[in-house]
Amino acid sequence: MISDALIQLGFAGVGTVIGYFLKDYIDRRKEAEARRVADRREHYRNLILCLKSLSEGSRDNDKLLSFAYPFLWLYAPDSVIRSFNKLLSRLRSEGDNPEVALEVAELILAMRRDLGFRCTRLLASEYEQA
Repeated sequence: MISDALIQLGFAGVGTVIGYFLKDYIDRRKEAEARRVADRREHYRNLILCLKSLSEGSRDNDKLLSFAYPFLWLYAPDSVIRSFNKLLSRLRSEGDNPEVALEVAELILAMRRDLGFRCTRLLASEYEQA
């Protein structure tokens, strides 16, 4: 009888230790993901400031767009990078005053999906510059 109680106590102790380490592991993963999302939000916020002037017809922030590009390769998913590539291609092909509103809207929509709005029903054509 005493040995059965010790075995049960041992299983309870092992279960407690495994539960602690499992909870710690899950908490660390959640914290790391929260940091990654915060980093992406910060980079996206900076990129949107550049895109705002571009949408208004100003090419003053082209250097900042080039600076932001490598950060997208580090933090953004493929869909955001591809949208940004389309925007850069349009900028290169159309000279000083390109019409890039649709490309900007597609990029912002891709960033939105990346930040958690995966099931959005918004379309790039619905984006309006405020």
